[in-house]
Amino acid sequence: MAAINDPNRDGRRGLFDVLARRSGRMLLSFYVIWSLLATLLTWARILTAENPPLAWPEIAIIVIVSAAITVGIALPLSFGLVEGTVMVLAELRKRLWREEGRQEVQRAWEAWNARREAAERDGQPFTEPPPSPSGSPPQNGN
Repeated sequence: MAAINDPNRDGRRGLFDVLARRSGRMLLSFYVIWSLLATLLTWARILTAENPPLAWPEIAIIVIVSAAITVGIALPLSFGLVEGTVMVLAELRKRLWREEGRQEVQRAWEAWNARREAAERDGQPFTEPPPSPSGSPPQNGN
């Protein structure tokens, strides 16, 4: 198996790569979600008990069962939260960079066109090539 930092790796990532890269955030979100779900389930089961007040052993059993049930729910939720947040932020960052790039290209073309129109008004020859598709003027091989 190729190492995570191997430059020959084809870029595919597996579940265990994700867990290794974001294990701290994953564990933190898992414990928070798990604690909230277990607490809510425990509280709901205690409040809806048939014969209140419950004895401590009954409450302990409810807590243990609630904690066990909510592990299977909290794990995928925390994974989705951590990875989903990263994916959404990456997409937003890509869109922002794309928009900034478009604006930069637009400014380069507008500046070139303004110089062309000024030369045309002044009756001067205008031999400057238009900006490249990336927005920057072409290099002269220097």
